[in-house]
Amino acid sequence: MNGENLHSGLHKNEVVRVLQRQQSLRRMYILLVVFLACFVLVGAKLSMIQIRDGAKLREIALDQYQSRETIAPVRGVILDRNLSILASNLNEYTLIADPSVIARPDTVARFLARCIDMPQQTILTKLKKTDIRYLVLAKRMPEDAARPFKNWKCYGIRLRCTPRRHYNFDGLASSVIGWTNVDNTGQAGIELGLEKDLAGQPGYIVYQRNANGRRRPEVDYPQKDPVNGRSVVLTIDQSYQSIAEEELAKGVEKHGALSGRCIILQPRTGEILALANVPTINPNTLGDYTGEQIANAKNRVVTDIYEPGSTFKIVAMSSALNEELYTPDDMLNAENGLWQFSASQKSIKDEHKAGMLSLRGAFINSSNIISAKLAEKLGAERFYKYARNFGFGIRTGVELPGEVRGDLRKPTEWDGLTLKYLAFGYGLSVTSLQIACAYAAVANDGVLMRPYIRKWLLDENRNIVDETVPQVIRRVISSGTAATMRGFMQGVVDSGTAKMARIDGMQIGGKTGTTQRIIDDAYSSSSHVASFVGFFPVTDPKVLILVILDDPQNGYYGGVVAAPIFKEIALRIINSSPEFAKPAEPLRMASDGGTSIVPDVRGLHVPLAKALLAARGFSMDMRGAGELVTAQTPAALTVQARSTRVNLAVSVRPRTESGSTATVPDVTGLSLRHAMALLKAARLEPSPFGSGIVREQTPKAGERVPRGTRCTLSAEPRYPITANLH
Repeated sequence: MNGENLHSGLHKNEVVRVLQRQQSLRRMYILLVVFLACFVLVGAKLSMIQIRDGAKLREIALDQYQSRETIAPVRGVILDRNLSILASNLNEYTLIADPSVIARPDTVARFLARCIDMPQQTILTKLKKTDIRYLVLAKRMPEDAARPFKNWKCYGIRLRCTPRRHYNFDGLASSVIGWTNVDNTGQAGIELGLEKDLAGQPGYIVYQRNANGRRRPEVDYPQKDPVNGRSVVLTIDQSYQSIAEEELAKGVEKHGALSGRCIILQPRTGEILALANVPTINPNTLGDYTGEQIANAKNRVVTDIYEPGSTFKIVAMSSALNEELYTPDDMLNAENGLWQFSASQKSIKDEHKAGMLSLRGAFINSSNIISAKLAEKLGAERFYKYARNFGFGIRTGVELPGEVRGDLRKPTEWDGLTLKYLAFGYGLSVTSLQIACAYAAVANDGVLMRPYIRKWLLDENRNIVDETVPQVIRRVISSGTAATMRGFMQGVVDSGTAKMARIDGMQIGGKTGTTQRIIDDAYSSSSHVASFVGFFPVTDPKVLILVILDDPQNGYYGGVVAAPIFKEIALRIINSSPEFAKPAEPLRMASDGGTSIVPDVRGLHVPLAKALLAARGFSMDMRGAGELVTAQTPAALTVQARSTRVNLAVSVRPRTESGSTATVPDVTGLSLRHAMALLKAARLEPSPFGSGIVREQTPKAGERVPRGTRCTLSAEPRYPITANLH
């Protein structure tokens, strides 16, 4: 019995051991499965990190211990044709602190309080906020205010430089030059149109950042230097631009006009010498204007269209002459001022009633009726061809953004009245620049030129990298027809509708225009566009001027409103430009002709000064080396024996350290151009007002001022005017 019990106990123990062994194996298998599952999961996760997300995670890691900083390029400057700087760059600075890393905030606050407009205690309070990593202490600091911080080695304080565009003559030519935004990116005008050239290419530098956030550049890390922008030299003449803007603004105010625009063009080349718009703005203070004011300061010369009225009569008249349908003296019936050409259609009226008129008389008296009859004789296809050849309905291609092409419909879209009304400038729309170019073609012996405003592109060393050359578009009319038309236009000024544009001693040719504006889809009898386009001298045109006023209230005829503005602009150009001045005869004080007046050659280049002195019989000695005459002895305009040797001091434009000073030369009594040349030679920036002879200057002559100082010149016309009848 006991034996059985013993056997039974042993059997049970064996069973228990077997069960325990099985449980242990089961646990081991479970642990193995769990371990294998974890291994697979870890492997899968590692695969995801290394393969799928590797690039992204590497980027995150790089961001944690590397930082990449963009290096902004220097924006190119904008200059006029005489290399006067119109738009330049200024650096403004932001003073930034990181309070969390500043070791001695009280010492730092004491120094900062001496340099910025903030009490020491206020600065100290800010610097003690160590939970802040980025604290702006001062904004828009000029160069002088930022200078103390440039060499100050204080960990936690740094300067951030922000380039800002500066327009040296404030609002002068602002509709042409345009402006930039806070990121120094062009938003209008040349700044926008030539953005790629002016902006340059940004560079970058890569820093390594340690655990404390401190940065240091690494030699082995990639780095790219910025490519500075190219400078742009415009065809604009700063003195012509100033004249155009001043006289246009006076005219707009005098006649209560809504707006005005003016173009001064070189007919032979297509160069735009001035382009003015009223109203205008000062881009240096852009924040002072509303959005509407900024929008109204657009370049209306290329963006706005209008019906040209009588200035478009150039097409019908020149086409008929060019096709030899008539001669200048052929007589046509002007219908006594009223042509009822069909019982069912509207009549055409003339402001100046006449019976029979020659083509010359019709143009001088601006006959709508004769123009319509000429267009009918030409026919729709020929009239349209000439209108297109003059450049209407086509963009001119000028380097200004926003240019529109106007609207000249094809003959297939015309009705029975269209051709007749097109003949005197209704039923189409044009830009001011298109009208100026069409008249420039007549002034240029019938050859249409492409207008341009970008003369040169310069690299940062002032080397010319690209040049715009005059470009012929096409011959529109023959040279003989162009000469006949110029004669007609001189008659318009001498005895026709533009007598208020006459200038004694100068041959002026031109044409007036007066049109009704479209208000609420209908022609208004109380709102007009008044215009005059003219050139001089008629026999060899050198300057073309177009003046347009929108909605003038005190008079509205082009000959009454726009022509006088043309006259004032032309007078000032003639008076201030050596090209139109009549050479003075040498004054001989003795019977043997042995004396003469010493010419004023200050500010001139040496070859020109030498030629002027030789023409008066003087020889010369030079002192110094360079290209510009800065002083002369004997003094200008004194009477001297022709055997006298004139001593000239010459110099180059010195390259000087910023902050050095210069002596302001005496430029009173000089022509504005000579005065500006002298100031530039001294590395001073001229700021002219008016034209002609310099009467006042600020700062005064002899003062020591920092180089680059702006010197204000007040000029007045030299009267009486004498001119060559070219």
